[in-house]
Amino acid sequence: MGLFSSLNAVGITLWGQTYDVYLNWIGKIIRWLIETVGNVGLGIIVFSLLLKIIVMPFDVMQRVSMRKQNAKMKENQEKMAKLQKQYANNKDLYNQKVMEMYKESGFSLFSSCLPMILSIVIFIVAIGAFNAYAQYASVSNYNDMVKAYNAKLESYCPDLENYEYTVDDTNNVVIVKGKDANDYIYYTVAKPSEGEITKEYIQTAKKSYFVDDSKMYVEGGEFKAEIDKLLEQKNEDGSQKYDVANACKQYMISLAQDAVVDSYESAIGEKTKFLWIKNIWMTDASYEHPVTDYKKFESNAKNEKFDVNGKEVSYTQVQTDVYSETTYEIVTAKLDKQKDAPNGFFIMILLSVGTILLQQWITMRAQKEQSQFSTVDGQGAQQQKMTMVIMTVMFAIFSFMYSAAFSIYMVTSNVLSLISTLVINKIVDKKIEKKEEEALQAKYNNRFPGRKYDKK
Repeated sequence: MGLFSSLNAVGITLWGQTYDVYLNWIGKIIRWLIETVGNVGLGIIVFSLLLKIIVMPFDVMQRVSMRKQNAKMKENQEKMAKLQKQYANNKDLYNQKVMEMYKESGFSLFSSCLPMILSIVIFIVAIGAFNAYAQYASVSNYNDMVKAYNAKLESYCPDLENYEYTVDDTNNVVIVKGKDANDYIYYTVAKPSEGEITKEYIQTAKKSYFVDDSKMYVEGGEFKAEIDKLLEQKNEDGSQKYDVANACKQYMISLAQDAVVDSYESAIGEKTKFLWIKNIWMTDASYEHPVTDYKKFESNAKNEKFDVNGKEVSYTQVQTDVYSETTYEIVTAKLDKQKDAPNGFFIMILLSVGTILLQQWITMRAQKEQSQFSTVDGQGAQQQKMTMVIMTVMFAIFSFMYSAAFSIYMVTSNVLSLISTLVINKIVDKKIEKKEEEALQAKYNNRFPGRKYDKK
């Protein structure tokens, strides 16, 4: 029997390699903005502003065109009312007359449809980008927890500047121990088939870790009192729950789990928090929690590609023990508070629904005449109301389906659209009013040369 076999060795696990979810170029832009701004919520708002700036010229073109079309309808509402009566039984001919009027006025339906199509494309791209980044953030945050867990255990491992090693009697295993009193974990590596045992070899070789209870559980030791508490625990049948070695192991695991809690509260949780929302990459709802259970974590992660040495690799092909259920439950064992706490209070959902409802209502009022005369039966306004309801319900569903980050994007986009609509309508109305005054002045000049028309 070799030297290693005779040791009272209790293994302890340091988890393997972590990997990030693969990000496309849009996801990388989001990450860069968040890191540059320094606040996840503000980074998303900036990203939303950039998207809005991209479509702004087309959006302005659409809103100007729609406002002018509505003004034309208002100007010719008596004529349009007569046309509706005249062609009440011929929708196609009525639509033809409306199109002729648009053509005479120089309006292009394509010019108003193009921005709408572009906005829909941007919206779909945004959904995909935020959904993918939410999975990236979920895995990345968990990776940070794993690193905090491992780092705590590694702090009790031999420092390669101050270590000693022994080759097992079987000449197969190298046992690496620290010279310091607080090196409570040692590890083994396979003996190299050729060459000397060097620090570089030990550093890169695959390791198996063990708790050194002979160092950890000593009279006057820093952890003895806590380990004694574990030794007092009993199973249901009254037998002792832990022997000394396993009590030492359990306490080491507890220290690593405490390090995960500290890391979450000081760093991980802070970088995902925004206003009242604890994790911006989860839905702003009380039934969601800042830290998910494993089932939800895996269901999200397994649909993504992972970045393994610059290559896209599917979840099932990732060779690591980090993402197993056992690992997840051990690493997050002391995050019960974060697993139970409400992630939000539906506020962002209400804001996203409220802003789209307000935007649709203002747009509908601004297109009153156009809606009234868009169909021969005058049901255009009713159809527009139905569209408003459908859009509101759709946005509500999206808000519940996707993360609070996406809701922030929707609120930002809706508010900007609302402001631009009000401003554009005001500017266009003033220009139309000015042209009307100039036309009236021209008529007045024909009747009373040299005199100024007073609209009062």
